[in-house]
Amino acid sequence: MPTHLRFITLLVPCVLGFLPLSHADAADAPPNVILIFADDLGYGDLGCYGATKVQTPNIDKLAAEGRRFTDAHSVSAVCTPSRYALLTGQYPVRANNGQGVWGPAPITSPLIVDTEKTTIADVFKTRGYETAVLGKWHLGFKSGTNDWQPPLRPGPQDLGFDYYFGMPVVNSAPPYVYVENDRIVGSDPDDPLVYVGRNAKNATPITPIPPEAAQRSANAFTGAIEAHKLFNDYDLGTKFAEKSVKWIQQNKDHPFFLYLATTNIHHPFTPAKRFQGTSQCGLYGDSIHELDWMVGRVLQCLDENQLTDNTLVIFTSDNGGMFNFGGQAAFKAGHRQNGELLGFKFGVWEGGHRVPMIVRWPGKVKAGTTSDQLIGHVDMLATFAALTGQSLTKEQQADSLNMLPAWIDQPAEPIREQLVLAPHKGTHLSLRKGKWKYIPAKGSGGFGGRKPSDHAFAGPPAVTFVGSVNSDIEDGKIRKDAPPAQLYDLEFDVRETQNLYQDYPQVVEQMSEILKDYAPAKPTPSRQGRQKPKGSPAKMIPATPSDRSASFDFESGKLQPWRIVEGSFGHIIGNRAKFFHNGRDYNKQGQYYLSTLETSADAEKGDDKQTGVIVSPLFVPQGDTMTFRIGGGGGPKTYVALCTADGEEVSRAHGINDQTMQNVAFDLRPFGGKQMFLKIVDRSTTGWGHVTADNFQMDAQILNQYPE
Repeated sequence: MPTHLRFITLLVPCVLGFLPLSHADAADAPPNVILIFADDLGYGDLGCYGATKVQTPNIDKLAAEGRRFTDAHSVSAVCTPSRYALLTGQYPVRANNGQGVWGPAPITSPLIVDTEKTTIADVFKTRGYETAVLGKWHLGFKSGTNDWQPPLRPGPQDLGFDYYFGMPVVNSAPPYVYVENDRIVGSDPDDPLVYVGRNAKNATPITPIPPEAAQRSANAFTGAIEAHKLFNDYDLGTKFAEKSVKWIQQNKDHPFFLYLATTNIHHPFTPAKRFQGTSQCGLYGDSIHELDWMVGRVLQCLDENQLTDNTLVIFTSDNGGMFNFGGQAAFKAGHRQNGELLGFKFGVWEGGHRVPMIVRWPGKVKAGTTSDQLIGHVDMLATFAALTGQSLTKEQQADSLNMLPAWIDQPAEPIREQLVLAPHKGTHLSLRKGKWKYIPAKGSGGFGGRKPSDHAFAGPPAVTFVGSVNSDIEDGKIRKDAPPAQLYDLEFDVRETQNLYQDYPQVVEQMSEILKDYAPAKPTPSRQGRQKPKGSPAKMIPATPSDRSASFDFESGKLQPWRIVEGSFGHIIGNRAKFFHNGRDYNKQGQYYLSTLETSADAEKGDDKQTGVIVSPLFVPQGDTMTFRIGGGGGPKTYVALCTADGEEVSRAHGINDQTMQNVAFDLRPFGGKQMFLKIVDRSTTGWGHVTADNFQMDAQILNQYPE
């Protein structure tokens, strides 16, 4: 659990003074919580939200027994930033050092959430809950570039979750394997998962699917044949439902928080055979039917285990519906995935981010009610803190507001006055304030597909295709005389038919000024001309006695027992207090660290021209994991390697082209009982051509021998 959680404090029950007396015991005995987060489910995809071509009896029953929200938003119209906001309570525009997270995390993305950031799972862990995330993750793993070698840390378990099982990226992108905690399910050290990139001719085979199931990227990995065999696109819904039931049953005697992130109804549309052909709008609708069954299976489990009355269930979606091949086929059959709302996934028009949201808590949430309170997924953090009787610091709370009164009461006034909305393009970062919505550019800022044969069909052409009306659009194009930005009165025009930009200049000016506070920072290119990848910065800590049986922390101020076996370095063990480049505190453990950058103790700048190789003595692993920190270059010529006694490199770690050292771990389990050693390599003389390393911790027997 992140160390910052010691600052989350429990409240005396009377602090929850906004609660009616009948709910005042929430802080004494908070409920179990299940958050079901559907994928790409649009505002019009459920019976309780007006759909007629699909039947969703279980979700409709959930709404009948709870409260349905009509003005709930995913904050981002894109999957990864939407999940970032949900977990952290922070607008995704603030992520990545203020540059924002705008698109889906790529296959090799590191974990994009800072492990020191308070998450919704942290909130529950602090209160003693068991926590799990099942299903789609899509927030990255590891630090720097994810090489997909175990352990996949940092990851979900470093953000407050005790357990993870699921789809590591998305069901339309590789790797097509399951991950459990920090391991590939079915992995084999002799047949590792290897990323080879697009158009790989020797990629491992995956489940065949028909064209009508819609787009799925080809596999970009070789190896892990058995792990790939365990994954079948048509089993995903059943697998995640049954995993949820099993986990609930295992933890029913303790308070629990389950975050179930389904892959339904993201493309490809591969519902189990028993659901195929059951809807009136093709595989798109059949996938909704499978989603409804999944929800019903979880609710049935609560009933069977007498957990219903003390379990708060929240159902919502990560963004609006996408008008892909499946969505287009459903439309031709008479289904409107986003109802009468304008636009689609990725765009900032309402169809991209206004989503279904249902809350049920028997005896606390009045059954069969609706609420028009403005609410965002970013509000889950503060709401869960209030639910469990905790207080967050201003920094922890970030952009989150406590919406618990809107869940269990009917406040006369809006709790949230404004909400920042992010599409795929930062140019269209928008603001909702009361009834007004301001978009500072033309169009939606989303997908650019221009014809129905395009998988990403969207924007003005798709708006015209489905018969929606907007005053800026004519014949599938933005009118030449359209205003430079957009203003809509959603109280009277939720379908965004009339752009009022020219009619209310004072409103435009006011909202434009507010948006300036959220403008994303401009990216600062690294010396290699690319944006630095996100890592997991280690914290500066004092020298601390190790609880592991072996460690290399260089606190003697000397390199021994390590040896330089190639090249030379002027000052290999450093003790600087500040970094050369930016003057920030050196995030070391104790006083000393190893660095190939320094030429002398009093050098005023580093020297990347120093090169060489340093090795540790041999050791025999006796535990699971080695942890350490590494900074410096991220290229192929600067790294720390775990090696067998004969010199074979079995694992590598790099910096991220930054002086700040990152937390890293090596998996030692495959090498128990074998002689191993560590090797630090610096063969680079260009920018970021150095390595800094510190605080190697493990359980092992250190030998008085060295590799030949």
